[in-house]
Amino acid sequence: MVSSNHTQFELRNGVVIITFDRDEKLNAFNAAMTAEVAAHLERAQQAGARVVVLRANPGVRVWCAGRDLSELSPGADPADDPMLKLFEQIMALPIPVLNMVEGAVYGGGLMLCMVSDIVIAASNATVAMTANKLGIPLPTATYAYWLRVLGLHKVKELLFTASAISAQDAYVAGVFNHVVEPERLESYTLDLARRILECSAQGVADAKRQLNLLAQRFVLTEADRRAIDEHRRALLNGEDFRTRLAQLLAQVEGKAKPD
Repeated sequence: MVSSNHTQFELRNGVVIITFDRDEKLNAFNAAMTAEVAAHLERAQQAGARVVVLRANPGVRVWCAGRDLSELSPGADPADDPMLKLFEQIMALPIPVLNMVEGAVYGGGLMLCMVSDIVIAASNATVAMTANKLGIPLPTATYAYWLRVLGLHKVKELLFTASAISAQDAYVAGVFNHVVEPERLESYTLDLARRILECSAQGVADAKRQLNLLAQRFVLTEADRRAIDEHRRALLNGEDFRTRLAQLLAQVEGKAKPD
């Protein structure tokens, strides 16, 4: 096992296990953690791994809180966010990426589940898309991909309410492939990985490529794209987002201070 500042890397019989190890920050992805996971994915491919598993430390309360809010900058170009580039890397990787989920999943953590290939969750897992707590407009490609995973009504419920849904509800909606008891999560996930190992690596890679290409197909005119990009930038540079972000960061800082 190789330990980095925020993650761990382990190669086990053709399966790479990448463990999130930033529990004190609820496994929120800052730029450094994102870079570590990206490097681990490259290492997995170079090592000839056939499956990648993303997980957190056993028993965590939060599997992934999404993007580290302290690094969000109003007015910044959202296309430059390193976590979005990580999502693209996962979808382009010719290796199946499995998520082993327990505890709560928020924001970018849920997006991580969306772009991965198979998600196995513990029965105590919950998911929520909290972007609209801050007024963060998501990329159009993300919305389009979600529609193909969840369907219009469930996407709207998650985005409009920013409320958490249970593991069973997420399973019915198509976010999770399987829901098992926490004590069976690791063995169940690794057994599924073993079944993938029994299949053709080239066949699996080709199927992943074609399915992801089909899932990302949507039609917008160039005028549509320009208008959407301009509006997203305006929202990210607007007073509402700045105020909400400042309030949330102050709240988080206040909770972190000892009594």
